[in-house]
Amino acid sequence: MKPRRFAVSPDVLIWARQSARLSSAEAARRIGVQEDRIGQWELGQVEPTINQLRHAAEAYNRPLAALFLPAPLQEEAVFDLPDFRRPETEGEESAPLRRAILRAKGQQEALQDIQDELGDVALPPLRTIDIARLEAEDAGQQLRDELGFIDFSQRLWSQPEELLRELVRRVEDRGYLVIQVQRVSVSEMRGFSIAAELAPLIAINGADWPRGKVFTLLHELAHLGLRHSGLCDLSRQSSVAEERFCDQVAAAALMPRRSFRSVAERLTIDPTSYNDLRVLSDRFGASAEAGLIRMIHLGLATWDDYSSLRGEFRSAYDRHKQDEKDARVGRDAPIYYQLKVRDLGRPFIASMIRAHNEGALSSRDTARLLDVSYDKIPKLIERVASAEVLA
Repeated sequence: MKPRRFAVSPDVLIWARQSARLSSAEAARRIGVQEDRIGQWELGQVEPTINQLRHAAEAYNRPLAALFLPAPLQEEAVFDLPDFRRPETEGEESAPLRRAILRAKGQQEALQDIQDELGDVALPPLRTIDIARLEAEDAGQQLRDELGFIDFSQRLWSQPEELLRELVRRVEDRGYLVIQVQRVSVSEMRGFSIAAELAPLIAINGADWPRGKVFTLLHELAHLGLRHSGLCDLSRQSSVAEERFCDQVAAAALMPRRSFRSVAERLTIDPTSYNDLRVLSDRFGASAEAGLIRMIHLGLATWDDYSSLRGEFRSAYDRHKQDEKDARVGRDAPIYYQLKVRDLGRPFIASMIRAHNEGALSSRDTARLLDVSYDKIPKLIERVASAEVLA
């Protein structure tokens, strides 16, 4: 029996693909068809099957029903984040980044729906870290106090993966949702935040190295402490005031002014030496790049120093990724479910499972929100219960 095909508007298919910022080639790859088939659909020459439409809806970040609209939505509300990135990146979003933002927003909306249905969710009550009326140095100290930095052992500061895991846990314990994003270049995005009354969200670029993720986590927490959202990279001299402020807050939280200045002066750190910056910043759980920006904020270095080292920072990142790749040779790749827990966040997964168990979510919707087939959900639950979490 031939599969049934459905008459859908070619204009709607074009609108859905373009609004997802996908080329025909990328759409075809994600849907699992040849590129010329996308063109045939969009010209009305061939009608898609229901399974193809389901895959298209997933690729385009749309509910299936949207593809059956008679015409594209003319006044659709587009969700965009305030863009605080560098001028050469600002305003541009790749398809993977756009999908990541929409996925994150969808997670928040799913939690809100469950809250409306069940009255509560698996997230702890939100305890916002409010820094709206503080100067950057005081706000950084507020983050240190609220997250209990004084309790961290010196060993933790020297182990960036462990430091990140502990910080994520403490931020989640305050009712925030922390996720990680895949397939987005760190040159395009280091992190973003979405303010909300329920589950304010912090997204970290999964491709970044652990010390960079630590800084980004604190930076985005500062945005949320202002009750604002933002799409960010590590800010530069030309960044807007709020982005500079959030960088300063994150730096002050990781590298308290008095102790940081004391160590920098005692070690006679040369701000144009990458190795010197590594020695200094490692003591505070920060990257060399974050350490140099901290020195600039404290008047111990200049933006010219930063410009002279920009290539070295990029080279160091490339070396780190190569070292990671070399270290994995002969070892098992990260378990799929470990990555899934890291990227969706434990609290979100626990909330969706609970909603399903209590009848608030269908099996299909649960599998869609958790991005796994329904028969694989038990494996995901098992991994959530495990103490092992990827950084």
